[in-house]
Amino acid sequence: MNDRIKALYQTHILVNAKDETHLGKFEGATHVLEAYNPMCGDKFTLYLSVKGNQIEKVRFEGYGCAISKASTAVLAKQVEGKTLQEIKPIVDLFFELVDHDSDHLPEDLTDNQDLLAFAAAREFPERKTCATLSWTEVEKIV
Repeated sequence: MNDRIKALYQTHILVNAKDETHLGKFEGATHVLEAYNPMCGDKFTLYLSVKGNQIEKVRFEGYGCAISKASTAVLAKQVEGKTLQEIKPIVDLFFELVDHDSDHLPEDLTDNQDLLAFAAAREFPERKTCATLSWTEVEKIV
Protein backbone atom coordinates (compact mmCIF):
# COMPACT_ATOMS: atom_id res chain seq x y z
CA MET A 1 0.00 0.00 0.00
CA ASN A 2 1.47 3.33 -0.97
CA ASP A 3 1.67 6.20 1.51
CA ARG A 4 -1.15 8.16 -0.15
CA ILE A 5 -3.60 5.25 0.06
CA LYS A 6 -2.49 4.56 3.64
CA ALA A 7 -3.15 8.19 4.61
CA LEU A 8 -6.54 8.20 2.86
CA TYR A 9 -7.45 4.95 4.59
CA GLN A 10 -6.58 6.31 8.00
CA THR A 11 -8.38 9.63 7.58
CA HIS A 12 -11.34 8.95 5.30
CA ILE A 13 -12.40 5.71 6.94
CA LEU A 14 -12.53 7.33 10.36
CA VAL A 15 -14.29 10.48 9.13
CA ASN A 16 -16.89 8.60 7.12
CA ALA A 17 -17.51 6.07 9.89
CA LYS A 18 -18.61 8.99 12.07
CA ASP A 19 -20.64 10.73 9.36
CA GLU A 20 -24.32 10.72 10.35
CA THR A 21 -25.61 12.56 7.28
CA HIS A 22 -27.47 9.53 5.94
CA LEU A 23 -28.10 7.79 9.23
CA GLY A 24 -31.67 6.73 10.07
CA LYS A 25 -34.70 5.50 8.21
CA PHE A 26 -37.73 7.12 6.66
CA GLU A 27 -41.31 6.28 5.79
CA GLY A 28 -42.05 5.54 2.17
CA ALA A 29 -38.84 3.78 1.22
CA THR A 30 -39.40 1.89 -2.00
CA HIS A 31 -36.48 -0.45 -1.34
CA VAL A 32 -35.26 -1.85 1.98
CA LEU A 33 -31.98 -3.72 1.63
CA GLU A 34 -30.48 -5.91 4.33
CA ALA A 35 -26.69 -6.17 4.34
CA TYR A 36 -25.43 -8.76 6.78
CA ASN A 37 -22.09 -10.47 7.26
CA PRO A 38 -22.60 -13.59 9.40
CA MET A 39 -18.84 -14.02 9.81
CA CYS A 40 -18.40 -10.83 11.85
CA GLY A 41 -21.96 -9.72 12.64
CA ASP A 42 -21.89 -6.42 10.71
CA LYS A 43 -25.45 -5.57 9.78
CA PHE A 44 -26.92 -2.58 7.98
CA THR A 45 -30.38 -1.84 6.66
CA LEU A 46 -30.48 0.55 3.73
CA TYR A 47 -33.63 2.53 2.92
CA LEU A 48 -33.91 3.87 -0.60
CA SER A 49 -36.56 5.96 -2.28
CA VAL A 50 -36.43 5.23 -5.99
CA LYS A 51 -38.75 7.28 -8.18
CA GLY A 52 -38.74 6.61 -11.86
CA ASN A 53 -35.17 5.68 -12.44
CA GLN A 54 -33.58 7.89 -9.79
CA ILE A 55 -32.56 7.26 -6.19
CA GLU A 56 -33.95 10.33 -4.49
CA LYS A 57 -33.11 9.49 -0.90
CA VAL A 58 -30.87 7.04 0.96
CA ARG A 59 -30.62 6.40 4.68
CA PHE A 60 -29.18 3.54 6.67
CA GLU A 61 -29.05 2.16 10.15
CA GLY A 62 -27.16 -0.68 11.73
CA TYR A 63 -23.85 -1.54 13.23
CA GLY A 64 -20.48 -2.85 12.23
CA CYS A 65 -16.79 -2.11 12.11
CA ALA A 66 -15.45 1.28 11.04
CA ILE A 67 -14.79 0.01 7.52
CA SER A 68 -18.30 -1.33 6.89
CA LYS A 69 -19.93 1.77 8.43
CA ALA A 70 -17.69 4.16 6.48
CA SER A 71 -18.29 2.19 3.30
CA THR A 72 -22.06 2.37 3.78
CA ALA A 73 -21.89 6.12 4.47
CA VAL A 74 -19.81 6.66 1.32
CA LEU A 75 -22.21 4.50 -0.68
CA ALA A 76 -25.14 6.65 0.44
CA LYS A 77 -23.27 9.83 -0.55
CA GLN A 78 -22.30 8.39 -3.91
CA VAL A 79 -25.73 7.14 -5.01
CA GLU A 80 -28.24 9.65 -3.63
CA GLY A 81 -29.66 11.77 -6.42
CA LYS A 82 -28.31 9.58 -9.20
CA THR A 83 -30.11 7.41 -11.71
CA LEU A 84 -29.73 3.64 -11.62
CA GLN A 85 -27.70 3.84 -14.83
CA GLU A 86 -25.31 6.33 -13.21
CA ILE A 87 -24.90 4.13 -10.16
CA LYS A 88 -23.85 0.92 -11.95
CA PRO A 89 -20.41 2.29 -13.02
CA ILE A 90 -19.83 3.65 -9.50
CA VAL A 91 -20.58 0.25 -7.97
CA ASP A 92 -18.35 -1.48 -10.53
CA LEU A 93 -15.56 1.01 -9.81
CA PHE A 94 -15.82 0.40 -6.08
CA PHE A 95 -15.55 -3.37 -6.53
CA GLU A 96 -12.48 -2.94 -8.73
CA LEU A 97 -10.88 -0.56 -6.24
CA VAL A 98 -10.99 -3.21 -3.50
CA ASP A 99 -10.13 -6.13 -5.80
CA HIS A 100 -6.64 -7.46 -5.10
CA ASP A 101 -6.60 -9.08 -8.55
CA SER A 102 -7.37 -5.86 -10.45
CA ASP A 103 -4.95 -5.05 -13.24
CA HIS A 104 -5.31 -1.33 -12.52
CA LEU A 105 -3.68 0.82 -9.90
CA PRO A 106 -6.30 2.47 -7.68
CA GLU A 107 -5.07 5.95 -8.59
CA ASP A 108 -5.59 5.13 -12.27
CA LEU A 109 -9.25 4.28 -11.59
CA THR A 110 -10.40 7.41 -9.75
CA ASP A 111 -9.31 10.53 -7.93
CA ASN A 112 -12.36 10.41 -5.63
CA GLN A 113 -10.68 10.24 -2.23
CA ASP A 114 -13.71 8.82 -0.43
CA LEU A 115 -13.67 5.84 -2.81
CA LEU A 116 -9.90 5.61 -3.15
CA ALA A 117 -9.50 5.17 0.62
CA PHE A 118 -11.03 1.70 0.36
CA ALA A 119 -8.31 0.51 -2.05
CA ALA A 120 -6.37 -0.36 1.09
CA ALA A 121 -8.68 -3.37 1.38
CA ARG A 122 -6.69 -4.91 -1.47
CA GLU A 123 -4.00 -5.77 1.04
CA PHE A 124 -6.41 -7.04 3.66
CA PRO A 125 -8.72 -9.58 1.99
CA GLU A 126 -10.62 -10.13 5.24
CA ARG A 127 -11.61 -6.45 5.11
CA LYS A 128 -12.88 -6.63 1.54
CA THR A 129 -16.14 -8.16 2.76
CA CYS A 130 -16.53 -5.32 5.26
CA ALA A 131 -15.95 -2.74 2.53
CA THR A 132 -18.31 -4.32 0.00
CA LEU A 133 -21.10 -5.40 2.36
CA SER A 134 -23.65 -2.69 1.54
CA TRP A 135 -22.40 -2.22 -2.02
CA THR A 136 -23.23 -5.85 -2.78
CA GLU A 137 -26.86 -5.25 -1.81
CA VAL A 138 -27.15 -2.09 -3.92
CA GLU A 139 -25.57 -3.90 -6.86
CA LYS A 140 -28.60 -6.21 -6.89
CA ILE A 141 -30.99 -3.37 -7.82
CA VAL A 142 -28.88 -1.61 -10.49
